Amino acid sequence: MIESAVLLAAGRGKRQRPFTDKIPKPLLQANGRATLDYVLTAIVRVGVKRVCIVTNHLEEKIFEFVGDGSKWNLKVTFAHQNEMRGSGDALLSVPYQWIHDKPVMVVATDYILEENVLLDLVKAHEQYEADITMSLKECPVDELMVRSSVEVDSNWRVKQIIEKPKRDEILSRYAASVIYIFPHEIWNYLPRIKPSERGEIELPDAVQMMIEDGYKAFGLLQPAPKEWKPDLINAPLVE
Repeated sequence: MIESAVLLAAGRGKRQRPFTDKIPKPLLQANGRATLDYVLTAIVRVGVKRVCIVTNHLEEKIFEFVGDGSKWNLKVTFAHQNEMRGSGDALLSVPYQWIHDKPVMVVATDYILEENVLLDLVKAHEQYEADITMSLKECPVDELMVRSSVEVDSNWRVKQIIEKPKRDEILSRYAASVIYIFPHEIWNYLPRIKPSERGEIELPDAVQMMIEDGYKAFGLLQPAPKEWKPDLINAPLVE
């Protein structure tokens, strides 16, 4: 079982403005529930007992919403991301003393997750005896260029991953959702990442370095996680 998770909740949610001017992105509601609530509920289903939530924008409201985590039977730590420099930088914000010598799940908090969706990822991680497991989604070319592109072999072992590829760099029609299982060694690689052209510390760059060093990475093709949109405020989310 995966007992630890890092939840990425720092972003300002520019695509969700003006809603995020006064509400942090993870607290935007879908059918009466904050997206963060969907994520917390889903990670508990896979056995997670402790989380580190990385925050920045309007973080006080997230502190108030989560509290001590007892509503979800979780032990909660918060970490402040000083600058919005990508998902890799968010993981670098996690306190050193929080990191354990065990696998950790990393999940974005603007996803509306069905309660059991992460169970399949954990089962795949165990089945493949993987070091790294990532949730993959099929995307059109234009969407891949603002997300990532992942090359896998016939057994779904990940051979290469590129963040926000140019059109001629696209490896496949698969992109990685921000839903991963990592070994704790991910934190040894993050400081080695050179900032991208966008000035960001890209998490997939660390994954690529680990693959090149022999870590076994596998992808699980899943339906793309639903992301918050204004028309979901009063709409049923999970069927």
